[in-house]
Amino acid sequence: MSEKQVMIKILEKMPDDITFDDIVETLNLIYELRNRIDTFDRSRALTTEELKREIKTW
Repeated sequence: MSEKQVMIKILEKMPDDITFDDIVETLNLIYELRNRIDTFDRSRALTTEELKREIKTW
């Protein structure tokens, strides 16, 4: 499934009255999580402390 298709599916599941800011925040979160999973899969995982520091910047 392409990135675009994934985002479309996510958008379709969101309520009709969701705000634009909430949409952007949700898509950003998903993007960051997918990047973290990819990083972990490539064995460049962050330590728990590094991840906590990064999450604070989101």
